[in-house]
Amino acid sequence: MAYVLIEHRVGDFETFKKVYLDDAGRRQRLGSRGGRVFRLADDPGNVIVMLEWDSVEHAREFAGSLELEQAMEWSTSNVSTPRVTVLDMALESPR
Repeated sequence: MAYVLIEHRVGDFETFKKVYLDDAGRRQRLGSRGGRVFRLADDPGNVIVMLEWDSVEHAREFAGSLELEQAMEWSTSNVSTPRVTVLDMALESPR
C-alpha cells in the first residue's frame, strides 16, 4: 500500500475543501483509494492530507503531476509551499 502525505498552510479552508473535493474523480482515475484531511488542533490553517494509493508508482505519478501543483496553488492561495511525500507501507500494527 502506498500513501501521499501533503502538508501545507491554507488561507481559507472552505476554498481548500472545494478544490480537494472537486479533484476526487481525477485522483480516483489515477489509482487513489481515498484519503483523509486533518487540521492541526492548535492551528487549523495547517492542513495535512493523507491519500491512499493502489501502488507506489501511481502515488509518485500523482505527487509529481502538474494538476496537483495547480490544485495546491488554487487551494492554498499561495500561502505556503506545500510539502509532498510519497510513503510505502512497511508495517501495520494490530489494534
